[in-house]
Parts: sequence; C-alpha cells; structure tokens
Amino acid sequence: MDLSKIKSVSPNRNMFKKTMAVLFSLVVIVGSFYVITNANKDAKDTIQVLRVNQKGGISAYAVLTEKEVETYSIIKKEYTKDMLLAEDLPDVINQYTTYYLRDGSILYRDQLSEERPLKNEWLYQLEEKQELLTLPYNYLEAGGDILTPGDRIRIRVTYEVETTPSASTGNPNAMYQSSKGTTSKTDILFDSIVVKDMLNANSHSIYEVYKEVLKLSEDKRQEVMKSEDFLKSIQPRALLLEGSKEQINTYARYVNLENSSILITILSRQNSEIIVDQLPTLQKEVESWLEKQNSR
Repeated sequence: MDLSKIKSVSPNRNMFKKTMAVLFSLVVIVGSFYVITNANKDAKDTIQVLRVNQKGGISAYAVLTEKEVETYSIIKKEYTKDMLLAEDLPDVINQYTTYYLRDGSILYRDQLSEERPLKNEWLYQLEEKQELLTLPYNYLEAGGDILTPGDRIRIRVTYEVETTPSASTGNPNAMYQSSKGTTSKTDILFDSIVVKDMLNANSHSIYEVYKEVLKLSEDKRQEVMKSEDFLKSIQPRALLLEGSKEQINTYARYVNLENSSILITILSRQNSEIIVDQLPTLQKEVESWLEKQNSR
C-alpha cells in the first residue's frame, strides 16, 4: 500500500460550530438552573406581614380592628423595615389610621397612630388674642364656588340712619344716598379678614370635607368628587372668620342695625394657603354641578 497517496484529513468546520453550540447550550442550562434554584430558595424564604383586608378600604381616622387586617407572605427581598410584621398585630389593633388605606395594601408604621388626629387642627394654632366669628353666607351672591378656606375677604356693611341737618362723618370710605328722611350708609366692616373654615347646610366643616378627600387614593378621590353628595357638602352656608377683638367688637356694633346688608369681596390669593389648590379638578366639577342646579 502506497501511503504517499493518502490525503491528509483536516478538521471539519461544521463540527467545530456544533461543539460550540453544545457548550453554549450547557452554559445556558446551568445558568438557568442556578437562577431557578435561587428563585425557589427566595420564594421559600418569606416574611409574614400585615395588610388591609377590608372591602372598600379603611377611611382616615378610623379605629383599626382585627377583622380588617390579615397576614400576608412576601419574599424577604421585598421586605422593608417600615412594614408591620404579623407579630405586631396585637400592638396595631385599636390604633387610628392617619389616612385612607386601600384594600389589599400592606400596612406601614407611619399609617397608624396611637392618638386620634385632631379635627380642625388650626383651632389649636389660633393665637390667644384672636377670635372666630360665624357669619351667614349666601354662596350664590358672594363668590359662588370660588371662595374656599384660606381665602382673605373684605366685608362692607350697608345700613340706614335717620337724616339730620348736622349729619357728617370723617370716614372716607362711607357713601351716602338720601331717601325718605333716611340715609343709606356703607362702611368697611373688615378691610381684610381670613376665612379659616366654612360650614355647609348640615353645619359640618367644609375644611374637614376637603381634608378627607385629600386622604383618599386618586381613583377613589375622583369618584367621590363627582358625586352629588360631595358637591352639596362643600356649598357654604356660613363663614368662620379669624379676627381680632377689635374687629369682632366692630361687627357687634353693626349686627343689630335695621335694614342692614353685607357685601363680601374676595382679595388676592397671593401668600394665602388655599386647600382647593391641591384638587385641580375640583373647581371644574363644582362649576358643572352649579350650572345643573341653576338650570332647574
């Protein structure tokens, strides 16, 4: 046999590619196995936390009861230190919610308080020398839906006095109109006074109504704001005004005058804290409701 006639055989390139594909597949399989194994390990390494178990959620300032919460397992990687653990259940029962809690949401420490949040907390911040005045208010005649807690207003009072030959005044803001032996006189009652709160037809605080809405989740807030009950609840029938002793004394001198009327105007909101500014869609909803009411 002539060995010189035998051709040398070179490695097959396709074989090299197949070998690399097999090796790559093995790496993918090993990597996937490692990931799945760790995932299974993490899934088994869980922590028991507390979450809301109440259809419709839990409203703000409500007392938390045992039937409104349940234990829920989360993987350890998802746990944060501010979450309430299942072992904390005895400590959280009978505490107060600080704001609205959605059904199914995990409970956090800052969502609960041992003390009931104060209503009308601005009353506790009122200076010792300041006083509150309740003033009847017709929202259709004075600012409509524009006026909200936090606004500053100016109030003028018009009343009648008997005409006398020597009648005169040094008040530059006073205006006169003679009629049948009497004079119609207008004075500035309050040059600038803050609307701290407003009362609706049920004598409930409109400030608190706004606060409750602000604590709701966004979707729930939109639903509530479009309801007729809510829009009625923010229609003021009286104003709560913060004034000094002198301002309140001035009002007392005018309150019992015969044939008197009050004119309310709204001042600039610059440097004022208006709660409605936190609800950008509120004014549109209120205006829409008022248009429907006026068309009836």
